[in-house]
Amino acid sequence: MENLVPSNENNDFKDIVDFFLKNVSNQKSNNIDNNSTIESLIDYFQKSDIFYSEFDCYETHDSLKVESLNRLFDNKICAIHIPNYISKNIGDTIFNNIKNDLSDRKWDDTDMFQGYGLPVNHMYGPTSDDCINYFSQVLPLIRKLRTISGGISPIDKLRLELDEIWTNGAKISNNNPFNRKAFVGLTRLMKPEGLVGVETKKNGLIHIDGPLKLITESGSFSSNIYLKTPSNGGELCIWNVSMTMNNSENLDKLQKLLDFSFDKKYRERIQNILQKILPNPIIIKPQQGDLIILNSGKPHAVKGFDYGIRLSMQTFIHFLKDKPLELYS
Repeated sequence: MENLVPSNENNDFKDIVDFFLKNVSNQKSNNIDNNSTIESLIDYFQKSDIFYSEFDCYETHDSLKVESLNRLFDNKICAIHIPNYISKNIGDTIFNNIKNDLSDRKWDDTDMFQGYGLPVNHMYGPTSDDCINYFSQVLPLIRKLRTISGGISPIDKLRLELDEIWTNGAKISNNNPFNRKAFVGLTRLMKPEGLVGVETKKNGLIHIDGPLKLITESGSFSSNIYLKTPSNGGELCIWNVSMTMNNSENLDKLQKLLDFSFDKKYRERIQNILQKILPNPIIIKPQQGDLIILNSGKPHAVKGFDYGIRLSMQTFIHFLKDKPLELYS
């Protein structure tokens, strides 16, 4: 991808440099050895009972509906599936326009092969240059996605429709130490040769993107619009772990185990244990053009596939009661 970082001579990013000098540069690196913690968790769950599912519920609609969003945010359902949210032609157009601009290296230790755009964790470094690189790309990439989509991008469509139906509206998040707009529309490519692990190549990498223990006043939800999908495989699996039928200690330990789910050294062992102790998953097979919004605090994974590609455009949706929905990738 082209380098979009501007010259720092105009001091546009002085706030970022100052923030990192104050909060990061003087901190000592944290080299905590997690081996004993992980081994203890693995030993605990080898002797643990299986977790239960409270309900196996997701909803399919022909368009976004506020009632369905309320049920998702209230943790009464796990996901919303909207088939044909965008046309297949738009998915093909975007892929053809960005395939030569995808990042030129495989993303480490994930099943995502390449990406277009930077995920939000780049905002936090580890250096000020990483943060500046992130924010310098936000508006150019959002606008480029809009241009190559031939009008509004799929993420524009989602944001506008959320703003229309949600009482408090929806906006691109600027809830960060720099009060700057975040990127939305991270486009992620999966290929068979990019899948990691052994069993995980088939069953996927189980993980969470938010707290396992959820509250109804706020939460983090993830939306994906599918631009290209393989004919076989690539299903989304969601494990709806009950918050009431398992004791608090088990849930706390499960949260910690999931925190290490991408650890390269322990990944395969952790994933095998998760497959054994979690309930049967909800399985949704997305097709090209579909939208899925899921509760990112529920363990989830993408099943592997042998042929084709899986390309999706993603944004998180942060819900806070009586506030606008905030989007970021």
